[in-house]
Amino acid sequence: MEKLKIAITSGKYTASAQELSAKILEDPAMLELCTPVPYGAGEEEQALRDVDEGKVDALVLAPTDGPAKCPANAFEIVVTEKTCLMPLAEEPTAEDIVRLRDILERDFDLRSPRIAFVQETAMQNPDLASQVTEASGINTYGPYTPEQILADDTAIHFDGIIVRGKELLQRIIGDTRQEAPVRYYAGREAVVTAICQPGRTDEPEEGMADVSWLTHPFYTAIDIIRNRASYDEARQNILPKLFRDKRDERKKNETQQANNETDNSEKES
Repeated sequence: MEKLKIAITSGKYTASAQELSAKILEDPAMLELCTPVPYGAGEEEQALRDVDEGKVDALVLAPTDGPAKCPANAFEIVVTEKTCLMPLAEEPTAEDIVRLRDILERDFDLRSPRIAFVQETAMQNPDLASQVTEASGINTYGPYTPEQILADDTAIHFDGIIVRGKELLQRIIGDTRQEAPVRYYAGREAVVTAICQPGRTDEPEEGMADVSWLTHPFYTAIDIIRNRASYDEARQNILPKLFRDKRDERKKNETQQANNETDNSEKES
């Protein structure tokens, strides 16, 4: 099987960013998984066009001196080692929960995911969780306060968490320098990931840059591509029913017989 081609943009380089990129392009383990395709500073738009056109299999936006720009027609998912977080500016709706469920199932291979939502203020619809669970069968929980979701590491019990507000998102992520979370721009057919945090202001000594900040977006992109392929393949050429429902067959025969009797009556008249 041909190795995946993963594009990587440079953004505005710092010393540690150059070191990270060099490590990725020379890492034997990474080269076993994929072929990194570097794009220079100012070529981000070209890289986005190339991944949309299928010239590369995925795109990693990194490293950069500021937050990566969310591509058009996409929404952000922050992927941590414990859960997936979807930040929203407004109170979540049933459509938001369904959208997150679909992403978790197809892109992250999570069957029947558990989804929670958390915000600091009271919700206009506090019964949203029970309504979505009843209407869509999605395992939905909340609303939680920040204190509840952070207490005793409650977040790890959910596959996805909808978070209202960027500040609250940062609190839940916790010590991002240790977890090296990833920004994933979901909702598009093209797979695009990015380093979660902008470049460090305290430059590490040469040879000390933490490569996990850049390897994690690569691994996330590769996993998503594989998960999608498995998910889509399992839903092609679905087998027909292995049994026949005699009740449905009887109803069909009764309907056909009634139609025949009607046609015969019309002919006789």
